[in-house]
Amino acid sequence: MQAIDLIKAAILEVDPSKASKLATVKPTQEIRELGMDSVATMEMVGYLEEELQVQFSDEVMVRINTFGDLIALVEKSRPG
Repeated sequence: MQAIDLIKAAILEVDPSKASKLATVKPTQEIRELGMDSVATMEMVGYLEEELQVQFSDEVMVRINTFGDLIALVEKSRPG
């Protein structure tokens, strides 16, 4: 599964109402533009951590602004 597909699955898991917006997500788009609140965002991160079997540090997470940033983090966190 590609990183963006995993991220989209995480978003759908925590906020299915965003499904119609996911088709147009671009790496340069800021995550907050999707309209997810901070609780949903943290749940999305938790989903990704569980799927990847990693824990993202707070220092890393504060630098994540765009979907491209999140894609890079997911790709870097994958085993192998």
